[in-house]
Formats: sequence, structure tokens, C-alpha cells
Amino acid sequence: MRRRWFDSTGKMFVLVAMFGLAASVMVARRGDPVPDWTRNPTRDFPLVGGDYYHQRYSALDRINTSNVKNLGGAWSMHLEEGGRGGPLEATPIVVDGVMFVTTARSVLSLDAKTGKIKWRYRPDSKAGSSKKGVVVAEGKVFFGLRTTLVALDQETGRVLWETQVTTEAAAGISAPPLYYNGLVYVGTAGGDAGARGQMGAYDGKTGKEIWKFYTIPGRGDRFADTWEGESYKCGGGAIWTTPALDPDLGMIYVGTGNAGLSQYGGNPAYCDDATHGGDNLFTASIVALDLKTGAYKWHFQQIHHDIWHLDSGGSSVLADITYRGRPRKILMNPGKTGFFYILDRTNGKPLMGIEEKPVPQEPRLKTARTQPYPIGDPYVPQCPEHLAGYERGCVFSAFWDKPTLIARNGNTWAPMTFSPKTGLAYLPANIWDFGYRVAVDDQAKRAWTTGSYPTGGQRSGMVTAMDPMTNKVVWQKKMKFPAGGGSGLLSTAGGLLFHGESDGNLVAFDISNGNELWKFQTGAGANAPVSTFEVGGEQYVAIMSGGNYVMLSQQSDLLWAFRLGGTVPEAPPPREPPLVHPVGAK
Repeated sequence: MRRRWFDSTGKMFVLVAMFGLAASVMVARRGDPVPDWTRNPTRDFPLVGGDYYHQRYSALDRINTSNVKNLGGAWSMHLEEGGRGGPLEATPIVVDGVMFVTTARSVLSLDAKTGKIKWRYRPDSKAGSSKKGVVVAEGKVFFGLRTTLVALDQETGRVLWETQVTTEAAAGISAPPLYYNGLVYVGTAGGDAGARGQMGAYDGKTGKEIWKFYTIPGRGDRFADTWEGESYKCGGGAIWTTPALDPDLGMIYVGTGNAGLSQYGGNPAYCDDATHGGDNLFTASIVALDLKTGAYKWHFQQIHHDIWHLDSGGSSVLADITYRGRPRKILMNPGKTGFFYILDRTNGKPLMGIEEKPVPQEPRLKTARTQPYPIGDPYVPQCPEHLAGYERGCVFSAFWDKPTLIARNGNTWAPMTFSPKTGLAYLPANIWDFGYRVAVDDQAKRAWTTGSYPTGGQRSGMVTAMDPMTNKVVWQKKMKFPAGGGSGLLSTAGGLLFHGESDGNLVAFDISNGNELWKFQTGAGANAPVSTFEVGGEQYVAIMSGGNYVMLSQQSDLLWAFRLGGTVPEAPPPREPPLVHPVGAK
């Protein structure tokens, strides 16, 4: 037996066995039901977050700051024969030299070195597949198909089992599942339309439900009193992204969306009413659950009674650091608020302090008296640009019937990264404003929140390096296009940050300062996460380019792989997304 492990600094330590030194880690082969995904990936890239901690950091360094200029196309392909494959939002998962990706129509298995398709699974065209990716374990490929969790045979793509995880019409599986120790974990979204968010665990062999946790309490449940009257029946608390997981602590960490009531109308009459009060747990929160039972362990709420849609959309990232002279297990989450939340993941307590501060009030919206302000720096500006015809407010500003411009500049869903080599977190963000008002129906005695991106508002982005020891900005780079709702970031031991741009360019930045070192035109909006892996002794980088309607980028169905000395030329550039909100943008 031969294995290699990397510690949290990226340094290698070796376990000597009868065959000497090791080959690789984190390989989920058929017959290996418990893959070790607790370390930063090397040869494989088995999870959307790279590892259970969701650090999106690769210990590979063959591609580095000194030679990245020689990175070129190894192969590219149209996943749907040139048809509409997007928006493509999946991370290319690579296990033992085989890549697994999803489009809105298919799940594919490919040779990671050549791009040759091994098999394609295409469900009923009316169903559509999860466009955000898969997890591979136990010889199976697990993914979401609307409200159904599906297991395919890893070698053939044959359906092995299907389990319907919810019967709510408005619900759906938005994120790739997560696998650990025989269980497949998956959550559901749809909270904006009133679906009740849930996280469940399912037996990997049979699909049988093991446990289910609802993010919105039921009648008589703990925290039901944080909802005024019976407003908890309006749902919410969507799970948009894949959670992080700590096997040693036995916990899984889930980020939740906003409440179903009052969000832009369209729900049943009672739930359209924006005037219900309460903190609305567990919306806009980080919730820790027991891995085996789904039992509640702790929670931290980022926004009390979220009327701004500033929920906890992005995945949390875990890390082990030394803080004030002693080791600490932390959780980091980039909020839509523009705040960076750093918690002790053993108990949910803030690492360096979060202050509850009074905020502007609107009694008719029953705004919370205070909101949490983390000690440290915001990672993106929290006040909007002025546009004529709007009142202006910053984060947590109140509003009523007059159009009010409020910054929604934080991270929407694009994944951040943490480099154990630098000890810093790197956060992608949007810079754009949102116009809010409340529509009032006096006759029906109802009021509901409406909102839109204002025509003529500026659209840009930012990447920020944050020190989790201080929650202070180390460096920032202004981006031409919004960065908080697209590709996200990947960091590597080679000193690189990779990010896909809405204009089609895949870009590599110097992790020490954010300076651009290399870029390559992929031919469509490069708005999906990047992965990196090794095949035949060579390091590759891969990304799907399918565009994204939120990023207003050009759609396609492209998949690219890159290696040093690659000779496939750049694609013709697509149209650039607008830098101001066009008429009708939502």
C-alpha cells in the first residue's frame, strides 16, 4: 500500500509501507467506499470544493508563476454538439484520469487527457439535469435532477437508482451532492418561490433517506417563535451551494437563503405580505448539523429578517489556523452583505468578534433593531453609486415606497478559495447596485418587496485577499466584470489564482498581489469554476465556458483543458457583457 498526504501547509509527509513511498491521494476508485478527501487535492480534483473543507486549493505546482505564460490549449470540445448546453456552471470533476461534467441536458464522462467521451447520460428532455456538477464515489456518479437524486454507474453511465428528495413543486436541487462514509448529502433550493429548504443524507448504495433537516421550523419546533404568526409556512432557507464538511468534528456546514415571504411578489397572498416580523431562523444563516443524524448543532445568522435578499449564498470554507498562539478550527463565509464572517466551527462563535449594531428602521417592514457587524474590514464597498431618481442607502438601509438604491456588492454564489500556503482567503465579489421599494395594496392590506437592477447602473467586480487572522484586507483588485456570481477562484501551490471572466478569458493571477500573468480566450462566458489535475505526469487546468444570464455573458457549450505547451489556439472572442445594467436586466 502506498499513499501520500499533505498537511495544512501544503508540505508533504510520508507514511512508509511495504511498497515504499506513495503515489497520490484522494482517488475515488470503484471498490474504495471511503475516499480520503480531507487533504488538498493533487492528482485528482474529486469535489467541487477540491476537498471536504471546500478550500479550492490544489497542491500541484508544475504550472506556476514562472511558466504559466506557456500554458496553452490541450483540447476543447462542444459538449452539446454546438447546441445550448448552458448556462454551464459545473466544476470539472476528475477521478483517476476521468473527467465528469454536467450541462443543462447531459452528464458526461470523458478521458481527461484527450477529451474523448466515454459515455453520455441524457435524461428525459423535460427533466433537465443539474448543471452544477456531480460527486463520484462507490463506483457511482451522484447528481441532482430537479427534485431527484440520481446514481449512475461510474463506468457505463447506467442508472443504478433514483430517489425523489422532495415533493414541493417550487423546490429543486441546485448544487452538486457531497459524499462521505457511505452517505450522499444534498440540499434543495427554491426558497424565493416559497419552497421549504432542506438538507438530507441518503444511503449511497440504495438511495434510501437516512435523515432530513428542514431549514425552516414547523409548528412547535425550536425557533418557530422567530417567525411572526404563521409566516414560517411561507418557506425559504434555500440551500444553493454544496456544504463544507469536517469528518473529525462530525459536522456538515450549510449556508441558507432568504425567507420565502415578501420577496418580489408571486407567492400565495399571505406570503406576499412583507410586513411580517421576526428574525426568521434559519434563513440567511450558517447551520452546523451532525453528519450521522442531521441533528442541529449550532447556527449563526448573518442577517436578521432579511428584506434585502442578502442571504448566505456562497459555500463556507474551513481551515485550521493558529490564532493568538493556539490552534483554532475556523469557518469562513463571504456574505452578500460585503462582510467576511469568520467563526469557530466547533461552536459557531465569532473568532474575533461580531458586534450587533443598531440599523435604520422602517416599522412597516418590521426591520430588526440590530444587525451583525464583524470586526475587521468589509471585503467590498457597501454603499451604492448614485443614480438619478433613487434615494441612496448602504448595507441594511431601510426602504418603503420610494425607489431606494442599496449596494448588493458581496458574493452571490461564486466560490472563494483559501491557500494554506499563504494563509490568506481570496474572495470574488460583484460591484453593482439594486433598487428596492415596497408595493402597497391598501385594499387588500398587503405589501410586498420589489426590486431590480437599475438601468444605467454600473457593473464591475473585485477580488480581495483577506487575512483570517485579522479580518483585514491584504490586497484588492478591481475587475472589469462582476466576479461574485460566476467562475469563482482556484488557488494553487504554484502561486496562481485562476478565474474565468465573463468576456470569455480564463485568467491566471499572481496570488501575492493579484497581477495578471496569463489569459486565454475560450470563446464564451467563462463563468464556471476552474479545476486542476494531473494525468500522465502533466498538470492540466479545465473550465467550462457556457455563459451565464446573471453575468449577461454569451452562452455556448464549450469545455476546455490546458497544459504547458498546449497548441490548441484561442477561440474567437464573444461579445462582451455590458458594463451598465441594460433595460430590463433582472
